Amino acid sequence: MDQKRLFESALTFVVAAVALSWLVYRFDTVLLERLLPIFRSELNWLMPSFRIDSLDWRIERGETVVTLSATLIEHRVIMNQAFPAGVSINVSTLAAHAWVHPGLILSLCIAWPGIAWKLKPLLILIALPLVLLAELLDIPLMLWGAMEDFLYWQVDSARIAESLGSRVQHFLDGGGRYALAIVLALLAISLFRKYLPGGPAPTQ
Repeated sequence: MDQKRLFESALTFVVAAVALSWLVYRFDTVLLERLLPIFRSELNWLMPSFRIDSLDWRIERGETVVTLSATLIEHRVIMNQAFPAGVSINVSTLAAHAWVHPGLILSLCIAWPGIAWKLKPLLILIALPLVLLAELLDIPLMLWGAMEDFLYWQVDSARIAESLGSRVQHFLDGGGRYALAIVLALLAISLFRKYLPGGPAPTQ
């Protein structure tokens, strides 16, 4: 790839990322309203020992936060300590975590070189289900991890890192969500190239 094409791709990525980030943050609560029912279904599956009392969002200090309130509906034992049914837990996570994925995945698809502009909409259509997959692997897992963290913290705060939920949170917060978005973007591009022609290179 020549330097001019590389520069154009990099510039396109930056412009697309800025534009998509603005759109996502501008309409974040609208997107959350659409995603929350899906998140609830996933959390019901992830946390069979809990009853979800509420899953909602609110604004805290200018940031949109997703909140989860759940009640333990069956006896659980963690590190030899019993938690009876009826224990209620409230956790939250920043909604901004979720908006990394559409911005990064779609920007990479838009800026990827060697694909004709007239075919980029098809690539984006392929990427959209992967954006949803990324969302399902982020906020619900962050909330589930926070619930598990709470229980482990009640037993021994020094051993909270032993919680699988804590490890998932640390992975995502430690750059894992960016890695996930890049991998899914590359998957979308690979699927596009496998099932659709790349199209003629755009004229210079």
